[in-house]
This record gives sequence, C-alpha cells and structure tokens, in this order.
Amino acid sequence: MKRPLCNHCQFPEQTCVCKFLGKPLKNHCKILVLQHPSEVKVAKNTVRLLSLQLSNLEVVVGESEADFAQVREQLQSVQCALLYPSENAMALSPSQEQANRPIIETLVVLDGTWKKVHKMLMLNPWLMTLPHVSFAQLPENQYHIRKAEQAFSLSTLEATAHFLHLYEQVSPAPLYQALAGMIEQQTRQMPEHVKQRYLRDE
Repeated sequence: MKRPLCNHCQFPEQTCVCKFLGKPLKNHCKILVLQHPSEVKVAKNTVRLLSLQLSNLEVVVGESEADFAQVREQLQSVQCALLYPSENAMALSPSQEQANRPIIETLVVLDGTWKKVHKMLMLNPWLMTLPHVSFAQLPENQYHIRKAEQAFSLSTLEATAHFLHLYEQVSPAPLYQALAGMIEQQTRQMPEHVKQRYLRDE
C-alpha cells in the first residue's frame, strides 16, 4: 500500500517538507539535471527539493545516449558546461572576477551515486566533450543522512547551491534550509538505533 503524498512537495505526508520551503529562487542559469533512474524513488534524493526551490530547472531521467538524445540536441544551441571535477575543469572560487568566468547558460548536473554517474559518463562520451566546471574549495557537507562515497562528495542540492552562489551570487540559505528540513523529517521516522548511528557519524 502506497503512503499518501503531500499534493505540493510530493514527499510522503509524514515527511512533508512544505513548512521548510521558501519562495522559489530565480536563477538565470538553467540547471539541467540528468538523473539516473535508480535515484527517482529514493526518499532522500535532493533533486525534488531543487525542483521546489529553483525557478529555472529541468530534470531528465535516463542513463543511455538514446535517453539523452533530445537533451544533447538542445544543448547545441546554448553555452553550457558540465559540473564535474575532471582534470581540465575550471575551478570556480569566490574571489574569481566575473570577467574570468565562463559564460554558462545551462549547467548540466549528473544525479546519482559515483558508480552510477561514472556509468552515465561511459555511456555518454559526449558529456566529456562539454566544458567542465568544479569548485576551488568545497563547502562543508551537510547531508549527513546519506553516506558520501568520496570525501569530496556533495549532494546534488549542495553542489547546485554552491554553484549558483559562486556564479550568480544567489544565496544558498533557502536551499540549505530545505535540505535541513528534509533531514529533520527523515530522521524523525528512523528507528532509534539507526538515528543514533547517524548522530555519531556527524
């Protein structure tokens, strides 16, 4: 039996995050999330929060090149970049002058575990031909209820929030507030022994 969902946030009613949401942020740079199918039904996935808080966001679910054929065509007519820490990525920093930053109309963000993201890159070599951007310094990871696979891992929401903060000076506070609210709601539903494990790991 499916749990009833909140009509607005689409989280289960028991973990509704509506009271933690602020006014949607107006981001000029479009955020295009390519989401691995295994992430769609994950309760702790942060893309749903982004879709509630950003005015200029598109989510495309898929894995293979065929899944993203339309996306690839769409990106040919805009200045875009992939958020990915490759060797050739331009590292964005707070002190970087606006004139030295690449023009990005659409930022492509991959949503999945590192293993799934790696597979998406292998199946879509065209992604590696896009300009890449990353961060000179990472913000502290605040997503304590989902284990990071790498020391430098950020959730999709945190990575997107940090990019918009550096690139457009958009305050990340509303996005972090939504994330903290989701963590609070999810933690409340955990058995006590599971909850204590996460608290110890923080």
